[in-house]
Amino acid sequence: MTRPTTWLKLGLTAFFWGLMFHLGKYAVGFMSPESIGGWRFLIAGLLLLPLVGLREGLDWAGLRRNLLPLTAMAVIGIGGFNVFLFYGLKHTSPVNGALIMALCPALITFLSALLMRERVSGRQLAGLALGLAGVAVVVSHGSLQALLSLTFQIGDLLVLVAASCWAVYSTIPRRFITGLPPLQITTGSIALGGLLISSFAMGSQNDFWHMPPLSVMAAVLTMSLLGSVLAYLWWNDGVKEVGAGMAALFMNLVPVFAALIGVALGQHITTAQIVGALLVVGGVLYSTWKPKVAATPEALLALPVRKHLKHCEE
Repeated sequence: MTRPTTWLKLGLTAFFWGLMFHLGKYAVGFMSPESIGGWRFLIAGLLLLPLVGLREGLDWAGLRRNLLPLTAMAVIGIGGFNVFLFYGLKHTSPVNGALIMALCPALITFLSALLMRERVSGRQLAGLALGLAGVAVVVSHGSLQALLSLTFQIGDLLVLVAASCWAVYSTIPRRFITGLPPLQITTGSIALGGLLISSFAMGSQNDFWHMPPLSVMAAVLTMSLLGSVLAYLWWNDGVKEVGAGMAALFMNLVPVFAALIGVALGQHITTAQIVGALLVVGGVLYSTWKPKVAATPEALLALPVRKHLKHCEE
């Protein structure tokens, strides 16, 4: 796969995820969040299992060995994440949802430090602080009074809970899953999550088997095919090609695409959303950027000496 193709796939993945917020906002006007999430991931799981099986084969022994953490990922990261996100989108804008979700990389860093005792650098802490400040601006709509009185929209808070669920989902494999490639982990958790959330929706919601309008069916199918199946496959391809760090930078495009789609749909972008976006994305970029260390004169002089010594040893 050529490098331009990789950039295109990662860019389209970010676009699909940005589009998902608008499709979800539309779908929750007709269906319960549980039913939307159930159908989205049930379809995605049924498609991913054979696709991944054809691409690299399914490691059934590894999936069974890691069944407990995969189930936790399915409950928290597929079930919990989607239910909280879609309930949140009922009460907040898609752009707000995307901006709050952009805090995920910082939350993952914080959880990794707690669960895996990873060292958190000053740069990462500063990035987390910027991200939290950005989210505070977004959820308070730029109102200092709302921030001081802790009066926020319920939708924004639910999306923040969804972001926390996603951060836990992303941290579990690093601590508790062994001997299973990333795409197998994703496929296993999505398939399990689809079964669990659809079973829950069947038992708790009356609309799971009801036929929604065709436009809503198209929205849920698009979220499943583009936002779950194709996006996850292309994301894993991108990580293999350019590395996780470089691929993660494309996550910053998700709120940008969400905002651009909102503008195209005639939605108004507020000053608070623009300021919040700059703080959140700036925080992620600052925490992940690694400045190049300039070579010292001593190091430069040492290079030919080491080379000469190597020749002498030979």
